[in-house]
Amino acid sequence: MATFSAQVVDLVGTFSDEAALDSFITEGANEVINAMPRSMLERIAEETAVTDGTTTSEGHKVLHMLRNDGTIDQPCRAIPARKRGRVQDSSDMEFATTSDPVYWVQDGKFNLFPNGNGLLVSVPTYNQGSPLDASAISTITNFPNEAEYLVVLYAAIKALQQNLSGLIEADFSISATAPTAPSLATLSGGTVSPITVASVSKADISGDVPSYTAPVVSGDTQEITGSIVAGSTGTAADRINIQHWYDVLADMIEDSEDTELASIQLQKINSYIQAYQTATQNQINIFNKNNARYQANVQAELAKHNSDLQKVLRQAQLDGSDAQQESAQTLQAAIQNNDDLVQKFLAELNKYTAQVNSEVQTYSQNISNNAQKFQHTVAQQGKLQADYDKGIQVMRGG
Repeated sequence: MATFSAQVVDLVGTFSDEAALDSFITEGANEVINAMPRSMLERIAEETAVTDGTTTSEGHKVLHMLRNDGTIDQPCRAIPARKRGRVQDSSDMEFATTSDPVYWVQDGKFNLFPNGNGLLVSVPTYNQGSPLDASAISTITNFPNEAEYLVVLYAAIKALQQNLSGLIEADFSISATAPTAPSLATLSGGTVSPITVASVSKADISGDVPSYTAPVVSGDTQEITGSIVAGSTGTAADRINIQHWYDVLADMIEDSEDTELASIQLQKINSYIQAYQTATQNQINIFNKNNARYQANVQAELAKHNSDLQKVLRQAQLDGSDAQQESAQTLQAAIQNNDDLVQKFLAELNKYTAQVNSEVQTYSQNISNNAQKFQHTVAQQGKLQADYDKGIQVMRGG
C-alpha cells in the first residue's frame, strides 16, 4: 500500500511540505481515535504495566485499570484526584480495598490505592513532539485498518487548506527600471562669437519620469495583498479585515459546514479581487496619462532648445564665411548628438512603458487564474470534508 504522503497527494495533487503532512497525519489519528466507539477501542487496546505514582498519563486513551489482589486482577474505580484522601480513610464509605481498588491522575501520573502496581488497558495516542512519519508508513500501530482512510482524508483536508493560502498573489512590483532623462551637450557659436545656448537637462523638463504605483484595496486595517490571518465567523473585526476572510471561509466549510454562507463569503472575496483588478487598470491609465504628458514636455523643451540653436546658427552665419562654416559644423554635430540622445531616451521610455503594461497584464491574469483555482480548491475541500464527516458518523454508529 502507498505511504500516507502518497495517498494524500493522490487526493489533493501536488503537496511537498512533508513536515506539515507528518503533523496532519498525527492530528488526524488522534481525532479519529477520539471518535471511535468503545467496542472498536477495546479491539485495538493494549495492556501495559503501571507503576504507582510514576507512569505518565499522557499518550493513553484509558479504557480501564486493573490491580492484582494477590489472586486475580481486580478492576479499579476511576476517581477524581480531589477524592484521594477519602478513599484512603478506612472510616469513609468510599474507602478502597484490595478487592475494590481505585486509581486517579495527579501531576500527570497514574496513582493507585491500595498502593502497588497495576495494568493499564488503553489505546495509544500520538504526540506532536515526535509525529508519525507520513512519508515512511502506510499503516498505524494499534489502529483499526478500516479507519485509516479517515486519517488520510483528514490530512488531505488540511493540505488543501494550506494550499488555499498559496493562491493569494504576492505583492506586485515592476521589474523594469525607468530610464533616466539624458543631459544634452552645451551648444555655442564656436570661435566666431561667445554666444552659447544652455544645455537641456532633466531639470528643464516639466514633471517627473512616470512610474507605476501598485494599487491598494484595503479593509479596516489590512490590504488585499497581505498575508492570511486567522479569523472567526461572526466577529465584527473579521467582517472588515480582508485577510481574515479566507480563514473565516475555511471555518464555514470545515466547522459550520454551511455551504450557503461559504458561497456568499466567496462572492465577497471575489468582489474584492474584482475591485483590485479595476484599481490595477486605473493605475495603468494614470501611468499612461502621465507618460503622455511627460513625453509632450520633453518634445516642447526640445523644440524650445532647437529654436535657441537656430538663433546661434544665424549669428554664426553673420560672423564670416570661414568661421561660419566651422561654427555651423560644430553646432550641427552637437545638435545631432543631442537629437540622438533624446531619441534614445524616448525609445527607452517606450520600452519601459511596454514592460510595465505587460507585467501589469500578467499580474492581473494571475489574480484571475488564482481566483478560479481558489474556487476549485474550496469545492474539493468541501467534498473531502463531507466524506470525512460521513466516515466519522458511520464509525460512531458502529
